[in-house]
Amino acid sequence: MRILIAEDDLVSRNFLHRVLGEYGDCDLVVNGLEALEAFLLALKDKEPYQLICLDIMMPKADGVKTLKGIRDLERQYDIPPEKRAKIIMITALAEADLVQRAFAHGCEAYATKPIDVKKLTGVLEKLGLIGNEGDIEGGDPAEDGDGYFRGVRVLPDYQLEVVMGTGTTIHFDFRSRLNTARFGRLKDEELFQSAQTDGNYLIFAKAGKMPVKITAAEFMDLVLIDRREKG
Repeated sequence: MRILIAEDDLVSRNFLHRVLGEYGDCDLVVNGLEALEAFLLALKDKEPYQLICLDIMMPKADGVKTLKGIRDLERQYDIPPEKRAKIIMITALAEADLVQRAFAHGCEAYATKPIDVKKLTGVLEKLGLIGNEGDIEGGDPAEDGDGYFRGVRVLPDYQLEVVMGTGTTIHFDFRSRLNTARFGRLKDEELFQSAQTDGNYLIFAKAGKMPVKITAAEFMDLVLIDRREKG
């Protein structure tokens, strides 16, 4: 496997190199422009990267801009979706908008610093980049703790307290969405009170009713729209 690591912090860069070097040949760059140059050169040489790790906060071009540039280059070179590089965003931040933007531009996963080696290798396994290594946890994200959601708690007056996989806790007032076609069924207080998560979705379910499922990307979009409206 060919791997590109774009990280301006020396310690983090060396750490990722040491961990990922067990699974393939790693090229190291220190900013977004170097990452784009390396990616373009790999395409021209017909030796593309299978895995790219991008630090979100980098000089010259941040991780989100670099991610967008990589996906644009793949489209220009007619790379089919199934052969696109798998991209993991690396961040020390708990900024919901940056994570949401990264998913909107096509990253597959994200990891927060300090990097948990077991979770990182678990992500590689789920992405199909490595096989089952025995001590790597597989199965449902809710079981191994590396899903997009870590937990959810219902508060009074249609409030939700959601803990994201990054550890960030978000309080969201759902009353602003109860009159929409998408979430109108959550006016049913018993249905709303049933909120739970399997790691990938927020799930509202009760007997005799169709469940309402919300993805992490959809939830973060709701949060960002709500913040813009209030701002």
